[in-house]
Amino acid sequence: MRKALALAVLPALLCAQAALAASTYTVQPVITADEKAVFATVESRDIVPARVRTGGTVASLSVKEGDRVEQGQVVATVGDQKLVLQRLSLDAQIAGLQAQFAQAQTEFGRAEKLVASGVLSKAQYDAASTAFNVAANAVRARTAERAVLEQQLTEGEVLAPAAGRVLTVPVTRRGRTVDQATGSDRQGHQRRRACLQPDPG
Repeated sequence: MRKALALAVLPALLCAQAALAASTYTVQPVITADEKAVFATVESRDIVPARVRTGGTVASLSVKEGDRVEQGQVVATVGDQKLVLQRLSLDAQIAGLQAQFAQAQTEFGRAEKLVASGVLSKAQYDAASTAFNVAANAVRARTAERAVLEQQLTEGEVLAPAAGRVLTVPVTRRGRTVDQATGSDRQGHQRRRACLQPDPG
């Protein structure tokens, strides 16, 4: 009887061990995120303002907050309408002076041929030569003046001082007038400039 009971208990123990082995778990350390709600302000470490060297009216604005820009990229243009009118005036003057130069060049070439053949006096030749030189110098002077004006127009471009992301663009519309001398607009507001966050480098 005892032998039969021992044989009956043995399969029960084996079943219990098998069930225990099937429910065995492996314990491993796991990193869990412990997130907490906090209030904070994220600010850029480096902020570089983009400025313009001349005063005038905001003619174009090509960026908005969050845009990515490269160094030297034109982000806005400040123009002075008077400079544009001066350029048109200089173009007309240069065209007139070039016509005078062409006439003086023709007359000087004719004078060279006539003085060589002895038909034209030396004084008349000198007058034609002087008129030719004066016309050439007048064209060069007006062309140089126009180059200076072109430089003033390009100084109205607001360039990104570094590669990065635009943080603020205080100018919201075109036509805003910015004063060169005081660094503020005509209504007394602070200088209009775009601020950008440069790339780490």
